[in-house]
Amino acid sequence: MDKSIDSLVHDYDDGVINRRQFVIALSAFTGAARAQRDTPFRANSLNHVTLAVKDPERSREFYASVLGIDVVSRQANGINLGLGDSFLGLYEIPNPGHIHHFCVGVEDYEIQEAAVKLTGAGIEPFVRQDRPEIYFSDPDGIRVQLSEKDYRG
Repeated sequence: MDKSIDSLVHDYDDGVINRRQFVIALSAFTGAARAQRDTPFRANSLNHVTLAVKDPERSREFYASVLGIDVVSRQANGINLGLGDSFLGLYEIPNPGHIHHFCVGVEDYEIQEAAVKLTGAGIEPFVRQDRPEIYFSDPDGIRVQLSEKDYRG
């Protein structure tokens, strides 16, 4: 990439490209560099958001009547409503009235590998024992789940 940037600078110095073209091309280089950075995961979707609610059925009725969304799956303490390629989870969880967690779909997801990658990045993962799910907390304590893009609860 350094050679490409040098060539770009020479083209600008020689008057082959104008300042606007130089800035646009340089922005493309920095954007490509950012996209290629080495990270443990490559996120490709917001898979779902789970809300802590008092009564999942009551919440389901509300969201269905307001947004016209239907059930895509159920679990013991909650309901998942389809939102295109993602879903909204409504779960009877302590302290209702807040977002419990959000889930990011990542490329090449495999739960044990994800745990190793998180640990390697200095992040302590939590792998549920009753379901194949992995979570971690961001610096402010917000719970994040990782999954494959097509996870539907």
